[in-house]
Amino acid sequence: FLKTRLAVAAAVIGSKFAAPGAIALANTATPSSGATIRADLNLKVEEAQRADDFFIGTRAMPPLGVDAKAGTYPKLQIAAGELLTNSATERSADGSYGEVTREWTTDNYDCVDRGLEERVDDAQAKDVARFFNLESTAARLVLRQMQLAHEIRVAGALINAGTFGAGTNSGVAYTEANIATISFIADVLAAIERVRNNGTNPDTIVLSSTVYNRIRRATLVQNFVTGSIGKGAEVTGGTLAQAFADEGIRQVLVGKARYNSAKKGQAHSAANVWGNTYIWVGKANQNALDAKDGGAGFTFYWNAEGGLFVTETYREEKRRGTIVRVRQNTTEKVVDATAGTLITTQYA
Repeated sequence: FLKTRLAVAAAVIGSKFAAPGAIALANTATPSSGATIRADLNLKVEEAQRADDFFIGTRAMPPLGVDAKAGTYPKLQIAAGELLTNSATERSADGSYGEVTREWTTDNYDCVDRGLEERVDDAQAKDVARFFNLESTAARLVLRQMQLAHEIRVAGALINAGTFGAGTNSGVAYTEANIATISFIADVLAAIERVRNNGTNPDTIVLSSTVYNRIRRATLVQNFVTGSIGKGAEVTGGTLAQAFADEGIRQVLVGKARYNSAKKGQAHSAANVWGNTYIWVGKANQNALDAKDGGAGFTFYWNAEGGLFVTETYREEKRRGTIVRVRQNTTEKVVDATAGTLITTQYA
């Protein structure tokens, strides 16, 4: 009874003091057959997630819950929908005015069930129990791998010349030799104007940590930040966002996540998830309650499946172990390709 009361108290405290805007990892949805949704493991995993700043996927393509696994929705495009057409006329002699005719189209989404499991052997868990909880550790590490997979899909959706059009070359190649003349500021301002041409005010810049570490040492970037904020200001993601604030930029997301590009069994080979070829500038609407609120893209997750990431456990008595599973039912969907643009860095 006492253990039950303590567990309930821990859950209440955890929910009361959760970080504002933190992603709910699971709700009261019915778990998979034979599995038990483990809120206690989710609490541990959520704390680890907040401590790990490598992942920016949920900020670049914010999560939105959907009630149906798949669906089709109406869509108005700029040209066919006459969204930016100057169609107003003077009243004619017969008393009529100009008339606009909008052509609607449709788009669709389809959430995909993905997951990863790890078996926690009973004997091994008991052996290391004096050091740490093996079940909690497995849950944290499996979630990290699921987050990494999500990050890779988001990067593939955003850093995509097939979706957002061929990138516009930077004014100066982002090379070490050009460190004094790299024109990141001018490149971003031009990108903002390109997105505004489509009737959207961008609020986000996304770039890899490798490109970021080069442009933050660039003379023109340093001058822009200190001129905007004040003498002594250092170039960081935060100060860059502050310097671009008058243009509507709210966040500069630096992609730090790496993945192992080698095949299983081979030596580890680190690759940057976000790559160095492009910088993305666009609208990543963190405040959207629905896709119609505007934004380039979202991570749609199926509400019936429990949340963006769901942690479960179930017993496997035949092999004397507990299976820890993290799953999600999502799709990373670009809903408005006109709400973003790419800068080709010419990085070398």
